[in-house]
Amino acid sequence: MLSSQTMIAQHDVPPAEIDFSPSISGEFVQFKDVYKSYGENLVVMDHMNLDMREDDRLVIIGPSGSGKSSLLRVMMGLEGIQSGQIGFQGKPYIAGADSGRGKRIDARLQKQIGMVFQHYTLFPHLSVLGNLILAPTKVGGLSRAEATERARTYLARLGLESKLHAYPSQLSGGQKQRVAIARALMLEPKLMLFDEVTSALDPEMVIEVQNVMLQLAEQKMAMIIVTHDMHFARDIATRVVFCASGKIVEQGAPAEMFKCPKQARTREFLDKVLHLD
Repeated sequence: MLSSQTMIAQHDVPPAEIDFSPSISGEFVQFKDVYKSYGENLVVMDHMNLDMREDDRLVIIGPSGSGKSSLLRVMMGLEGIQSGQIGFQGKPYIAGADSGRGKRIDARLQKQIGMVFQHYTLFPHLSVLGNLILAPTKVGGLSRAEATERARTYLARLGLESKLHAYPSQLSGGQKQRVAIARALMLEPKLMLFDEVTSALDPEMVIEVQNVMLQLAEQKMAMIIVTHDMHFARDIATRVVFCASGKIVEQGAPAEMFKCPKQARTREFLDKVLHLD
């Protein structure tokens, strides 16, 4: 299974070949009228519009099947879109298939995004060090010595310096996920994506991983996070986005979203997960 840094989309091209309308703004991330479906009956992004600032930590919440994980996979370039446009760092990044172009993603921008998955996706035959230095040496142009030094730095920050030569099978779930985060940071991304990264962990390990993410938040790392943990969402988010049926139903600051959501569908969802009055 490939890491997020080495999964390069099939349709990667220089930005000049991507046909964007001039309406893409200078937002850090901008989804404009993005449509994605799996077949005719499962629409996961229904003409979605979403803006994100560079200092935002967006937390995406919603019921299963609402398009949350698809949003991250599209942003990472792992899946395409049928129509619409996505900008990143104020530049054209992804265009839908209906643009008439055969190649629809700027791979240079894609490399500035890191993603951490629910199930670690570590290479079992490589040590922790091997997992961390693979992409920087193969994709990022670092020498092995430079990549190793960077790996030691990140592992020390995450409390894993003693695991440098361990293999994934020798790590706990929380340690594996922290290694996955370190690996995603190795190419020094501008944006981090987290897809339900604590859902497979027991409570003690959840806290380990969430503390790492909170440290990144303190360092002003731009993040888009999909989670079912509403308490963690409240702690880390600058903005909460509630999705249902492929649409953004409501978004706002955590305090207003969790205390007084405006939309009935949002209240219905939060009543179930938070037992609100």
